[in-house]
Amino acid sequence: MLLVNLNQDYNKKNRYFSNTLLLNIEENIKNNKKSILYLNKRWDYSALICESCQYIYKCDNCDVSLNVHNYPAKMICHLCAERQEIPSKCCKCNSESLKKIWIWTQQVEKFLVDYFAEKNINIFRFDADVIKNKTEKESALEKLHNSDIIIGTKMITTGFDFSNVGLVCVMLLEQELLIPGYNTQEKLYSNITQLLWRGSRKWEVSETIIQTFLPENEIIKTITEKNYKEFFIATLHERKLFRYPPFNEMATLEYRHKSEEKSKEFIQKLKIKLDELNKEKNYEIVMTHNSFKKYNQYYFKIIIKWNNIRDFINNIKSDILRNSNLSLIFEY
Repeated sequence: MLLVNLNQDYNKKNRYFSNTLLLNIEENIKNNKKSILYLNKRWDYSALICESCQYIYKCDNCDVSLNVHNYPAKMICHLCAERQEIPSKCCKCNSESLKKIWIWTQQVEKFLVDYFAEKNINIFRFDADVIKNKTEKESALEKLHNSDIIIGTKMITTGFDFSNVGLVCVMLLEQELLIPGYNTQEKLYSNITQLLWRGSRKWEVSETIIQTFLPENEIIKTITEKNYKEFFIATLHERKLFRYPPFNEMATLEYRHKSEEKSKEFIQKLKIKLDELNKEKNYEIVMTHNSFKKYNQYYFKIIIKWNNIRDFINNIKSDILRNSNLSLIFEY
């Protein structure tokens, strides 16, 4: 396995492609072998990192990375909608070497098409935009077998068995850490393990490459060194510290409306009702004060932590059932 530091090894035309990766792809093409380039999502999640101390900016409330937005120019948590100003210096080491990172499948495909324009090679992008139903998934098998380069999301690791794969590359490992969720690191460990170690045996891969801007990041080092015991202990410690499952139950009430004002008004009333039911203060009930917008609707959330949440939620069962804009999600 090669761990490539993108701060030092990158192509001048695209900083997300190391020269090491491009040389390996070209070698695979010469040897009539396939190259698989893996990204966690077809769209982009952007984050702010410090090149000097390897720090990733996270939400203080949720311990997940903050997503960098241009409009408004803020860092926003996609779990609780907490907002922070975009800093000019690192809050840990005071360095000005802050970098916004993001990459997506279409961007990778476009670069490769341009880069190999003079060569007769087949590039296939395998994601939910291309494979939308079972019929398209079945027809993709022929394209997969005939492709020189496959750009894929997690779909590529599930149910596809094809040979002659010479290279598997994780384009940007830390991008897995940008997905909002309290169990993000565990999903990262699972995805990469499935892709690189189980997938490499299944496809008989001769080379694996992991690219990152954060080679010294603790979670990335743990994953690349295959130190599962250390990862397991650290993860349990974080779950206990932030009162996540299995140490506490957790549920999210999420309300959406095309009017931001009405969405906030509804969730505030629901929060008041829950606080009245929580007279003994057993439950931790947190309401997001900032909305996030998706598909032209504004979302506000209430996060509940403690035990026997289902019994507690039954008190507002009628509110949930009669309002299709209100959803309830239990976390495990």
